[in-house]
Amino acid sequence: MLLYKKMSSGLPPNLTYFMQRLQGVSTSHFKVFPQNTGSQTANKIIRFELPSNSLMNLRSIRILFNASAVSAGAGSSRLPNDTRSFIDRMAIYMGGVLVQNSFSNYNVLVHAQKALGADRCTDTTLTHQEIVRATSYHNGAALTTSETYSTPDVQLAITDFLGFLGSAEPSIIDSGIFPQITLEITLADNVICPSITSAAATTLPTTSTTGGFCDTSTAGSSYTLDNMTLQLEVLGMASSMLDEVVAQRISQVGYLSLPFKQYFSFSSTHNNTSRFNINSASWSKAWVCWRAAANSSAAAPQAVAGHKIAGAFVSATAVTQAAIANTSTNTTIPVQALATTQDMGKPQYDLGGTYNTNSERYVARCFNFEEVNATPTTTPTTFQLQINSANYPAYKLTVPEVYTLTMNSIDIYDKSRMMTLDQYRKNFFVQCYRFDLPESSYSRVASGLDTRASSAQCAIVTENITANTPCFIFCECDSELRVANRAIELIN
Repeated sequence: MLLYKKMSSGLPPNLTYFMQRLQGVSTSHFKVFPQNTGSQTANKIIRFELPSNSLMNLRSIRILFNASAVSAGAGSSRLPNDTRSFIDRMAIYMGGVLVQNSFSNYNVLVHAQKALGADRCTDTTLTHQEIVRATSYHNGAALTTSETYSTPDVQLAITDFLGFLGSAEPSIIDSGIFPQITLEITLADNVICPSITSAAATTLPTTSTTGGFCDTSTAGSSYTLDNMTLQLEVLGMASSMLDEVVAQRISQVGYLSLPFKQYFSFSSTHNNTSRFNINSASWSKAWVCWRAAANSSAAAPQAVAGHKIAGAFVSATAVTQAAIANTSTNTTIPVQALATTQDMGKPQYDLGGTYNTNSERYVARCFNFEEVNATPTTTPTTFQLQINSANYPAYKLTVPEVYTLTMNSIDIYDKSRMMTLDQYRKNFFVQCYRFDLPESSYSRVASGLDTRASSAQCAIVTENITANTPCFIFCECDSELRVANRAIELIN
């Protein structure tokens, strides 16, 4: 087998005949309970200790829980879209040493990547991908003042994590050679839960931002998470081949190398320039997103541009369908009295529903990213990134130009996703700047900017952005974790 593979190594995979076999593999699943039990509310810290001396599949980790959102006053409340919205910070410690940086606004970065279709989360069943209006999409129950899932058979789940759990290679690790691994999660503020005026406010909005379901309640909302458990896949191997490979690698170079994605976050109230600095061995990407200042506080959901708002044909009486002759079978379909018909809501674009807009779609206001143009009818906004006084790129970017640069900077995205330029400006205004080779993440190549000697002084410079607009900047870096005999070294 090995001789054949060596002889055919010059051929591409679609011309090579071979199969590898590994016998004695077993799989199981562990359920891990948090160190702190009971109900968890906003800004609480939750810790999980991962199993020791186990062959763990990091990609399989998921957190299941019950959730409820209630209004703080007379209004109504809903859970946010995407369960990862509940995470404000996530850190990973190994033997008490911080490995994954506990950067703030974790949930903002999740929604920023999701806005561009660069999100790796594929589960839509347990992750609450859409905001519920009148009827729960999770258990089919009618909703009034709150949205609650309190029994074990309707739990939600958080999957597909950013950082070490979602990007470490290899993704299957032997925790026996690591110090004790602890996952620490800081829950987000209550502002992530949309708040509406009252239980009766379940109708469609009259505009994209107000009316019906999108009327804002000043009471605010709060959420509670219960019965949290972490579950993961644990593997077993009958042979000692993996142990021998690990021992051989450590004897050759002195350690095992695990590359993974590390993130550092910066936020500012933008006034023409937002400054930040980054010190990294390989700075691969910069993510930048913008949010209207009013959306930093409790607010109702916002309808995505183009999707359905109030206004539609409604028939108040039953429709009678005449008898229809079927000549091919010499039969007649009799007269039928059809029930009252209606088509709730009309798209904000053409009534046909261009770009799949013949549906409702909402985003939480605190995750609605938009171009906040000070004078939209007269002067366009421009954007430019400065790194140690050098402009990237060398010219000022308009919105279409920054979008094309952004999509060129993303390694993978959902090509079937439909988004208009109007939606990009109003709901998904996120920018990405890439500094490494394309698809470096998949080849485990750290080819980004090395800023360790200079600690790069950077700035986002804009023209015509409204003053005091919240700006979020995330630096994606290639980090390396070196492990040997329960000792670790981190290179950022």
